[in-house]
Amino acid sequence: MESLYPITLRIIAAVVLIYFGLGLFNVDWLLRLRILAALSVGALIVAAIGYPLVRPDDPLGAISLFTGEISIVNGAILIGLGFAAGIVGTLVCQPLGGALGPFAAPAGVATLAITSGGLRQLLLTNSSLDARNTVYGVLRWELLFWLGICAAGYFGSYLTAKLIANKTTTAEQPPKIEKKPNYWTNFGIAAVAAAAIVYFTIGIFAQDIRQIDENMGFVVGHPGSRQIVFGVFIAVAIAGFVAKQFLRAHFIPVIIGAAVIYIGLFSKFVGSDTLAYMVKTWPIDFFPNSIYAILPVQFAPFAILGAMTGYWISIYMKHHAEHPE
Repeated sequence: MESLYPITLRIIAAVVLIYFGLGLFNVDWLLRLRILAALSVGALIVAAIGYPLVRPDDPLGAISLFTGEISIVNGAILIGLGFAAGIVGTLVCQPLGGALGPFAAPAGVATLAITSGGLRQLLLTNSSLDARNTVYGVLRWELLFWLGICAAGYFGSYLTAKLIANKTTTAEQPPKIEKKPNYWTNFGIAAVAAAAIVYFTIGIFAQDIRQIDENMGFVVGHPGSRQIVFGVFIAVAIAGFVAKQFLRAHFIPVIIGAAVIYIGLFSKFVGSDTLAYMVKTWPIDFFPNSIYAILPVQFAPFAILGAMTGYWISIYMKHHAEHPE
């Protein structure tokens, strides 16, 4: 039980920061409570119920498919829990369930992420070049699993909002993707822009000590878990805001762009001369870019939460600019 105390304190601190942070944007108290309700539903359903399904044998270990401790059955259950979180989050947050329900499942996965050890825990027992190639080879595709849990939540929220809308005319519709003549063009531009923004900014926001390297310029130490959370969230939130503000694009292409750059960079890293050089020259705590220190369970939920937050901040700012109080 004692191991739960630090996690509980982090969650309480996060709730307080979210509540008062939303106040900086003049979000009224009722909307703040609804947002916290959606996040709490996800934490309760996906994390509280799902944690025993993913808990590593090592209390400090990383939550990852690579360890082989998450069975296929447990993985399927987690996807089901994500779907359930989307449904319950939408029902709890009515009449804004269609907008807030999608936050539930990513919030649950994010709660799992803050209980996880870092990538360093995997590399401690997989420090050779061949072993590290295997680690990164698995992690690049593992991202799709955690994204799938969040996508199941979005699907559950969408279906629930549609069913409610069919029964009553007062229910809030989920955000519709604007399909204008240039929709697919803007979709592609938003995805590419998101990938570029994440690539160039994540190393700024998720960083640790830097050491000069005569061949690579510099290498960066393994960021702490809170630094990773902050870095991923802010980098993708900027992309989400830019996509909506300037391209009128949904947050979906932003999430796709962020996922593509993560998978692409990891794929390029596998079997590369850069990885061979890092293994030969530097301890496992150092990386050519801090993105290589981020686990899929850390990247997926905070990228999604960041993209959706940036999207809604853009909408909120536009609304208040057109309807000043």
